Amino acid sequence: AAAAELARRGHARRAARLFVDGEAIEAVAAEMTAPQRVDKLAALGDGEAPPRLPPAEVDVVVVGAGLCGLVAALACKKRGLSVAVLERRPVAGGVWTSFANSTSQVNSSEGGYSARSLVPAVYAARGGARGANRDHSPAHEIVDDVAVLVDEIGRDSIYRGVDVARVLPRSPDGRTAVLARLVDVAARGGFADAAVTLAREGVVVAINDRVGVPRPLETPGVAAFEASGGLVARGLADDLAGCDWRGKRVVILGFGAFAVENARTALEHGAAEVTVVARRTGTVCPKIIDYLNFVKPWDDHFAHDPVTNVKQMRQWQKLYQASGATQPECWPAQIKHRGHTISVSDVWFVAAHMGKLKTRVPASVAAFEAGGVRLDDGHFLPADVVVACIGFERNATLCSALTGAAAVKDTNCLAPRLIYLADAEIDEGAFNFFFGSSVLEYAKFYSDVFALALSDASPAGLPEALWGPTVPESSVDDRKWSHYIGAARRLISQFAQVRAIADDQVAHRTAHMWGSLPPTTWLAANRQEWSELHTRLNGGVPLSPEQELPYFFDEAADWCGTSPGP
Repeated sequence: AAAAELARRGHARRAARLFVDGEAIEAVAAEMTAPQRVDKLAALGDGEAPPRLPPAEVDVVVVGAGLCGLVAALACKKRGLSVAVLERRPVAGGVWTSFANSTSQVNSSEGGYSARSLVPAVYAARGGARGANRDHSPAHEIVDDVAVLVDEIGRDSIYRGVDVARVLPRSPDGRTAVLARLVDVAARGGFADAAVTLAREGVVVAINDRVGVPRPLETPGVAAFEASGGLVARGLADDLAGCDWRGKRVVILGFGAFAVENARTALEHGAAEVTVVARRTGTVCPKIIDYLNFVKPWDDHFAHDPVTNVKQMRQWQKLYQASGATQPECWPAQIKHRGHTISVSDVWFVAAHMGKLKTRVPASVAAFEAGGVRLDDGHFLPADVVVACIGFERNATLCSALTGAAAVKDTNCLAPRLIYLADAEIDEGAFNFFFGSSVLEYAKFYSDVFALALSDASPAGLPEALWGPTVPESSVDDRKWSHYIGAARRLISQFAQVRAIADDQVAHRTAHMWGSLPPTTWLAANRQEWSELHTRLNGGVPLSPEQELPYFFDEAADWCGTSPGP
């Protein structure tokens, strides 16, 4: 029972270590394949409390209590600025408490998506392994981190159930008016009292850009498929938490991050086969590629050694070829298709090697039928479960609607003392910089720089460099990671205090990664997990080393330099 309880809380590995008898191991395995749900409301506390009107005046207003908004609020608080975080939903956490599944995992290595550096004393006090999350942290750990950030900011500074209607232009007296209204829960989406909050120093708009409303599934024949016993779901917000994947034939529509995640979930929980149907082949990298992008040493310009970059790219290509996984059509000219992200998954390659994962690209589903789906080329795919990961409508218009801004500076500023923190397209220029592909690392840097510019400690010229008229800009709906990176490089080269922010961020992260999972240890664990994945996907029966997909990164620890020390 104790082992099962540990597994229920997401500590299955710990349970397996503590209780090694066969009965307990079976209990852990049963729990791991049981319906999985994170109680997002309970995890964040007082989620049922009625909405409160925000204060009449405060130093900084933050719109949105997702991770970017919380990071920004904490950065401002550390600079001695008072904050009010306004969140429309009854809980903080953004996508992690809305569309994420309980089986979701972070798409970045743990050190590249960690709240630990923001509140080190809290995690140090916990001690042991919980001082760090697991690599590619599961949803429940991120929800726990959100709660830690909320507590550190102060729950009294988080105003949930508050819908922001407008951020007005800065007035001649230097204050910015934020118009908001309480969400009337009783009216099911209506609004109650209105409020005006004056921001004395600045405003942060931290609303999700790329994840808006899920696109509708309009393919005909769903009723016929469901009548024959099939299951259709979106693979979002735990809508598949009760699915028994064992022996199922699964078809996944789409090739984005949620598609790759749902493929992993299905395969790890016993699906017989998974077929991904999409218009274009998405890029998937093994976990080690992402880990290397954060842990390898940086030069003075925050770039990696190009020689080791070439080495890891060659091994990645060999992995694609050996596994039989479909390479992106854009390779080698581009690392990914425009508009796509890069997903991270070891299961993807192992499953392809074992014949349990296939792709049909380019293709789309023309119709659902009894027992499966009909593709646009006439081919019939038998299926028990269809997961429609067909993406989201973009949220790009919301920022302009709230602020009236059509353009954004490469520094993320929309106007003087008004910054927009949100994910954007990871374009070709986004790699080989210390942000990696982590929106959290990006948010840490720009939150600290913006808070510095608002504070009494701001160096001369920094405000002008952030939001002045000569700062390059682009359309709000055409924001790219390369814009952020180019602006960050300029700020780092111009201002010693900004350089110190970047140096400190990288130093903390590097020390954390070497202290929790140094390269040799990480590599050994990943190599063992690589073998164990074959066993798991083979129904618990080990494969011989000759039958396993080769591991192509045995020399990777040599590319990581030396430990930064204690």
